[in-house]
Amino acid sequence: MKKIAVIALGCLLTVSSVLADEPSAADQKWMTVVQKMVSEGKSQVSTPNKERVKLLKEWAVKNGYSVDVKQIDSGYRIDLSKNLAQK
Repeated sequence: MKKIAVIALGCLLTVSSVLADEPSAADQKWMTVVQKMVSEGKSQVSTPNKERVKLLKEWAVKNGYSVDVKQIDSGYRIDLSKNLAQK
């Protein structure tokens, strides 16, 4: 019986670690708002959440943007710029 409990716990931990890599619904909604802001020409975003910085960096790389992250008192300031010349 103990072996079954240990195996079940191990499976549960494995599944939760896989699911933890997915951004939360709030993070996805935030990312949608940021994408809209960038499409309107805004290039500066602020967030107190380090996970959102990581999410934005991944999106920026996929879409050809350079990212400059600075830590500020209230969190992080992210400056985005489009790479115009690509060799």
